[in-house]
Amino acid sequence: MDDENDKDCLAPPSTNTFGIPNEPDLLLEYELYKASMGTKRLPSECHREVYAEAFIEHERLGTLADLCVRALAKLGTRHIAPPVKQYPMKLRIHYDSLDVNLPLEECYFVEDVRFWRRVVLAKSSDKTLQFKKIDECDWRGMGISLKYVELVEACPAAFWPEQQMAELGKLVRNYVRTLHIKHLQSLTDHSFSHYVESEPELDATSEESDEPDISSDESDTPAEEESEPTEDEERERPILRKRASRKDSSVRISDQTRVIEIDLQASVTEMKSQSEVRWKRKEARYSRNAARQQLRDLQQEKRTEHERRKQSRALMRKLPEPAPTLRKHRRSKITGLFNMTVQPEPDDGEADIPDKRNKDKLLDRLKRYDYPAKHCHHIDLSFVRYFDMLNSLTIEFLGPEMDRHYHKRHMNFSYDDMVHLAEGVRTLQQLKIFRLRNSRMDSMKLLIIARALKQLDALEVVDFGYDQLEDNCNVALEMLLERQVMLMELELEYNKLGTQSVDSIGYALRCHADNEPHGTPLRYLGLAHNPVGDYFLVNLIHGISGTNHVQELNIKGVEADSEIVERDLSCLLRTHAPLRWLNLAGIPLNAIDSRDLICSLESNHKVIYFDCRNCDMDLECEYEADIITRRNKYEMNREPLIDFLRSEEGIQEYLGKLRHPLVNNLERERARLSECTRNRPSHSSSESSIKEEAQEEYQEQEFDIWKVLGVQTSSVHHHELEKEPSTPSAQSSESAFVYNPNLFNLDQVREHMHLPGPGNRYYYFQKQSGALESNF
Repeated sequence: MDDENDKDCLAPPSTNTFGIPNEPDLLLEYELYKASMGTKRLPSECHREVYAEAFIEHERLGTLADLCVRALAKLGTRHIAPPVKQYPMKLRIHYDSLDVNLPLEECYFVEDVRFWRRVVLAKSSDKTLQFKKIDECDWRGMGISLKYVELVEACPAAFWPEQQMAELGKLVRNYVRTLHIKHLQSLTDHSFSHYVESEPELDATSEESDEPDISSDESDTPAEEESEPTEDEERERPILRKRASRKDSSVRISDQTRVIEIDLQASVTEMKSQSEVRWKRKEARYSRNAARQQLRDLQQEKRTEHERRKQSRALMRKLPEPAPTLRKHRRSKITGLFNMTVQPEPDDGEADIPDKRNKDKLLDRLKRYDYPAKHCHHIDLSFVRYFDMLNSLTIEFLGPEMDRHYHKRHMNFSYDDMVHLAEGVRTLQQLKIFRLRNSRMDSMKLLIIARALKQLDALEVVDFGYDQLEDNCNVALEMLLERQVMLMELELEYNKLGTQSVDSIGYALRCHADNEPHGTPLRYLGLAHNPVGDYFLVNLIHGISGTNHVQELNIKGVEADSEIVERDLSCLLRTHAPLRWLNLAGIPLNAIDSRDLICSLESNHKVIYFDCRNCDMDLECEYEADIITRRNKYEMNREPLIDFLRSEEGIQEYLGKLRHPLVNNLERERARLSECTRNRPSHSSSESSIKEEAQEEYQEQEFDIWKVLGVQTSSVHHHELEKEPSTPSAQSSESAFVYNPNLFNLDQVREHMHLPGPGNRYYYFQKQSGALESNF
């Protein structure tokens, strides 16, 4: 009977007898509050599906109304129900229930900051953001940027949805201020099968022949240099007859209409300045011509390779000549089994197929194709032009998430990618920070992006760290620094730059200082961990000496000779006045010669940071360097006292005026109290109010209602009224109030201790004391 009752009461095992929302928090709470088997056996509970009491009266889960708000939040965020909008608590539950993985087009209009903070913390790799408060970051802009970058990184390299991404970028352009792209998808193996399986002669494409024309070199003839006259020279174009006298100190230039006198000394200085300007123009022309020559060499190489492959393709596609017909010979008579001739089988071509049947050929074919950078394309990076209000752009070509499936083709990127990126960056006029890190760059790629960055006047920080840049990038670096508004920071750490690149940087800074003497200087220059050579500092000092450039220099871990570096650093500390920050950690210096470096640092009163760790210096020198930097910081914080403390008398006078902070605070408080006592009024603040009250009482007493009514009153009462007004006048003639507690005995003080503050206490005491004296 019990078994039959169980079958009647319990539902079949394959059906769901309990229904709850599919949410992890609710499932965890259900494990704690779920109904027991005894409850389910009850006839009244056997067909029940939802146990609502499991979620009521719980602080985390809320009521059924809260569960309804969460359920509505899962349906969409664009149209919120009016009952939810009216109550702030329900609206808070609505935004807290939104999923952080919502599509960007369905949540970009959400203004709740807490929702975007959850999005940023869930999708950002920076774990320090969780310690920032709700008002310390632009959580909405960061969240929208992360969601858009997530779509970009998930897009395959072979297909870029231009229209959809452009429309989405137009919707969110007002909120995006930063973009950080790290893991772009690369082409699949199938995309390279054409190059791997085909013969090297057939690897010609039509794209390689479509090259843009490069302008011709600028001429270097003196006629062209002189063919750029100014406006004054154009006005004075008529032929002038010059008459020079060796004895006179001036040259007279006569004309039919006027006579012009030119001083010889001024003309010499002008000629020198013109020669310097002409030399600078010539150097800039040489650099531009070198860049054009590199582009022409690259195009010529591509064209030669294209023609060679085109000819090879034509030869291979040529139909073979027909084989000559052979006359049939009469079959010889078979004399024996071992003497009969057998024709070889026709070649089926299996010996030439590069697969597992011929592993050597397959390996040779795989090794022949090295996945060059020109074939490793990515998506069209010109999409950055959608965000014209962008302030910071960071791109790293790290490839997709590879885990154990590493291949070098994932890390490569083509010249077309750089061209597309340059087209997009050129339109970002509000861009301030540009970082292209952890990428396989070369001189051509740097030249392409430098030409685009040169046109951005608002740019402040440029970072090409960890980009494998070599010393042949000097032309691109010089082009990058040829700008009217100079950069604030140039970071080139962990590359392969040499002496030529440093020379180009110094020359570009010198030209900028000459052309823009009041322009903004380059504040930070990072050359850490570069094989810059032994004499890189000499050329850099020659370029920046006398200018305001390079206030912070980072040469940490450079590869150079220790004695030469120590000598050049000493010269830099003594001659370059704007220097404030120097990092030379990791450079092995001579422990004996490092004393000269410390002496140079001691003579410099501007450097506030000097890092000399792991430089093989003794502890005493490092301690002295730390003391010197602390001295400079102290002088910088107290600039008005610098000139005063130069002499010994000034130092002694300053030390004589020093006091302990507690003593200074005590003296300051005493001075404040004395000043307050000296400036306080002679009469108390309540005296005037008392006089006004006494005057009002006198006027009220002087008002006689009986006189108004025509009734005569006794003269005694009239005389009393006349005597009473004399009291306030007598009080007003008294001297200033001086509180003397000795006038009152202890009982009087205790009696009136409950009365209002000390300002009015005297008058109460006076009144009571006068009453007591009259009684006695």
